[in-house]
Amino acid sequence: MMERRWLRGLILLLCFLALPGCYYLRLAAEPLPKPRFVTLRPADEVYAEVRTLLPRIGYVIEQEDPKERTLLTEFSHIATRAGGITLPAGGRLYFHKLRVKVGGGEGGADVELESVDLEIRSSYVYEEDGKVLSFKKRYPYDHYPSMFDLSSVHNELGRVRVYLETALENGGTHGK
Repeated sequence: MMERRWLRGLILLLCFLALPGCYYLRLAAEPLPKPRFVTLRPADEVYAEVRTLLPRIGYVIEQEDPKERTLLTEFSHIATRAGGITLPAGGRLYFHKLRVKVGGGEGGADVELESVDLEIRSSYVYEEDGKVLSFKKRYPYDHYPSMFDLSSVHNELGRVRVYLETALENGGTHGK
């Protein structure tokens, strides 16, 4: 009986030691947040303003659909997680594309932000037989969900939402 308890305890201890390799214990990708805000400004005007505001905070527009009032940015670096024994020397660089949808009409606009194509990029350097080998690896969120600290995504979407909401309240790029 005592041996079984010790064996169970040892198995639990080994599980807890192995858990840091699983990071966030997420087996499947969970839906990412889609923060939104509402403004009383006309939707077409808001779309035009958002299109000029995003480059000011480092986003480059990749695609735009004025008819649907949707913008998609190129990949943008949003966070770096470094340190710890399980992370590569350069850290984990979080990248995403930002999709902005502006709905509504003349009476006001509903602005929705969405992180798409979320991925981690890491660089690894090894020495083998006196030769330095390096390679870069990309980890898409859909395939490696347990590697991702989603607080980085929440923080970035919150930052962009506050920036856009404040800028639009204060007259956007053209002033009042």
